[in-house]
Amino acid sequence: MRYLKWSICSLSFYTLLTILAWFVDDLGWKKGVTEGSYQIYANLLSNIQFLFKMLLGIDDVINYSFRLVPFMMGAAVWLLIAILVCYRKNRAAR
Repeated sequence: MRYLKWSICSLSFYTLLTILAWFVDDLGWKKGVTEGSYQIYANLLSNIQFLFKMLLGIDDVINYSFRLVPFMMGAAVWLLIAILVCYRKNRAAR
């Protein structure tokens, strides 16, 4: 039951970040900004690999667009994180 609770919380958090990123990107398009700061903010909210690219100095602007397959892959990562957190909590309680 604990795994289910943490998994649902994790997926909800990831979904909320993705929806927020979509709104940020949509706001940029409504203001006429097709590439630039709004897409950077949307990418920072939705996918951590963009942060790694920025840290490595790769400065290409990735246009944000929602795609189902990367969303599902990200959801799987968040589920694994939730399971690992539960496993460590259970192990520490013993």
